[in-house]
Amino acid sequence: MLKVAQILYSGMGGHGSVAFSLLGADQNREWRPFLGFLGIEPLSGAYAEQCRTRGISHRYFPVVAGKSWRAWGAIFAWLSDIGPEAIILHSITALLPCLIYSRSRNAPLIVVEHQSNALKSRSEWAFSFLAMLLADRIVTLTPDYDRELRRWLGPFFRPEKVRIIPNGVDVSRFSPGNGSDRRTGSIRLGMAARFTEIRRQDALIDMLSELRRREPGVDWRLSLAGDGVTREALERRAQGLGLGACVNFPGQLNEEEMIAWYSALDIYLHASEGETLSTSLLQAMASGLPIIASDAPGIGNLVAGETDCGVLVQGQSPQGFAAAVIGLVERPEAVVRLGANGRRLAEEFYSHRQMFSKYKCVIENKASGSEAGDDRPVSSDGA
Repeated sequence: MLKVAQILYSGMGGHGSVAFSLLGADQNREWRPFLGFLGIEPLSGAYAEQCRTRGISHRYFPVVAGKSWRAWGAIFAWLSDIGPEAIILHSITALLPCLIYSRSRNAPLIVVEHQSNALKSRSEWAFSFLAMLLADRIVTLTPDYDRELRRWLGPFFRPEKVRIIPNGVDVSRFSPGNGSDRRTGSIRLGMAARFTEIRRQDALIDMLSELRRREPGVDWRLSLAGDGVTREALERRAQGLGLGACVNFPGQLNEEEMIAWYSALDIYLHASEGETLSTSLLQAMASGLPIIASDAPGIGNLVAGETDCGVLVQGQSPQGFAAAVIGLVERPEAVVRLGANGRRLAEEFYSHRQMFSKYKCVIENKASGSEAGDDRPVSSDGA
C-alpha cells in the first residue's frame, strides 16, 4: 500500500468531505492513509469518529488565528515520523513544512486549491503563489477556477503542473430516496455548510419570514445543518423573528445523518458569497434535489450550466430566495426536471470513484516521472 498523508482543516467543511470521500473510494485499499488536522477549531467530533471507526492514523494540530506557522515544526515532525510517500495538502497554510519534507524524501506534494479566488486573503494568495512555484502538482476543481488562477498569477502560472479534478461524492449513498422518507404536509428547505461570514444563512432566515408573509397557509420549514462561528448569532436571529419553531439547527451531522437529512428535504438552498466546488451542492445534486442558490463565483457555473439543476438568485436577497422557492413549489414539473438533471450530472462527473482514480493517477505518474494516462496538463484555455 502507498502511504498517503492528507492535511486538512480541523472543522467540518469541504476539506474533510474530499479527504474522506477519497478514502471511501479506495475500495481495494491501495493507500495506507494518514490524516493531519490543522485549525483554530477543535477537531470535529465527526472526523475523529470516522478516523476511529475506519482505523485511520491521525493527528490534530491546534493553531491560533493568523499564526499557523507555530504548528509547522510539529507538522514536519509528524510527517518525518509516519514517512508518507505522497502528500495531498488541502490546507495551504501548512505548505512550507510539507515542501521541506517533500524535497527531503522525494515524496510528491499535491496542493489542492479549495478557497474561492474571489475570497482569498493576501496571505492565501501568497501561499498560492509559492505552491505554484514549488509544489509538484496543483489541483484545481473546475476549469473556471483554473482560468481565474491563470489570470491572477500571470507569468507565474505553471500549466504543466495543474490538473483539474472535480470533487466527488458517493453517488450510491447520496441518492434519491436514500434515507428517511420525505414528509408530507410541509415544505422542507435546507442548507448544509459551515457557519462563517461568507455563508449567508442569515438571508435564508429572513427568507423564511418573507415566505410566511407571502404564503401564510403553507407550513414552511428550514433546516440549517453545520456548525461554526456565526451559528449562535443566527439562532438568536431566528428566535428574535419568532421563527424558533420552524427553523432547525441540527448541528454537525455524520454521513449517515446527512443522507437522511437530504432525503427529508423538498428543495436545497445555498446562500453564499462564493464557493470553489461545494460538496454540499454535489450531495444535494446526487440526492435528486432541485437547488436554489446565490448567483456567486463557483456556484452559477455548477447550478445553471449547460444542464441546469437549479435556480440562481442575484445577490443574497431574502425576497429573491422567497420568490424562487414559491416559483418552484408552483411548478412541480420543474422540481422533477431539475432534480433529475442534478442526479445525472453527479453520476457522470462528480462521483468519488472518479475523483480517487484521478488523484491516484496524478500521484503515480509524478512518482514515476510519467505523463501518461489521465495525468495531463490543462490546455492553454483551461479546458
